[in-house]
Amino acid sequence: MSQMAKFAYSQARLHARHGDRLDAAGWRRLSGVGDLLQLLQAARASALRPWVLPFSEETDMHTMELWLRRQFREYVDTVAGWQPASWRDATRWTRRLLDLPALRHLLSGELAWPWMREDEALELFVTEDGQARVQAMRDSDCAPLVQAFEADLSLLEGWLGQWRKLWPTRTLSAPLESLRVLLRRHLEVLTATTDVREAEREREQLKHQLVAGFRRHVHDPAGAYFHLALVAADIAALRGELVRHRLFDVTRQDVK
Repeated sequence: MSQMAKFAYSQARLHARHGDRLDAAGWRRLSGVGDLLQLLQAARASALRPWVLPFSEETDMHTMELWLRRQFREYVDTVAGWQPASWRDATRWTRRLLDLPALRHLLSGELAWPWMREDEALELFVTEDGQARVQAMRDSDCAPLVQAFEADLSLLEGWLGQWRKLWPTRTLSAPLESLRVLLRRHLEVLTATTDVREAEREREQLKHQLVAGFRRHVHDPAGAYFHLALVAADIAALRGELVRHRLFDVTRQDVK
């Protein structure tokens, strides 16, 4: 298949997947359901079905987290497979996007969370020896993230810098740069805020701008990255709903 044909195929697939995304009204309906079981039933009846398919009321949050992360990586690999070979490394690097909070946690010397030991993307980094942990990251694809951490930069800066290096061409640098700036601005705000409502507003604003960016660039390679950023934002929103409804169920049982 020629590169032009490959782009056309990728664009068609991305456009279809984008059209399947849950809209703002759908997210409001999910947020308004009463308990975890109802949330899972509503999610399975929507475009979120693949992300929650194996979950039940008894599924713990560690298992949910591990599943969501694996599904995201598989989805990134699927999108990369639609693209011309020259763009695949930059696309596959987005698999690390959801890992940034966990990697920051580990680089800070904190104890590994239980699910990290089962996550094949993180398991090499969960040793209790801090120096061995950092060295393992240096010896992996996470080396640019370690460099950012040691330079007192955010891991997002390290991720964005490496992503830029992986772009196969500078002819599309303008839309990719706009996405880079957008992600930096919003994710830094989300990292800094402790206000739940402010974080929700920031996520909604980010999604709105990502949707606009995808529509502008659906016919060039940059569209794939706007789409993947949207998927990552949707996963973050889904994770938040799962946590909130799980806590609601636990609190309700404690009251009984």
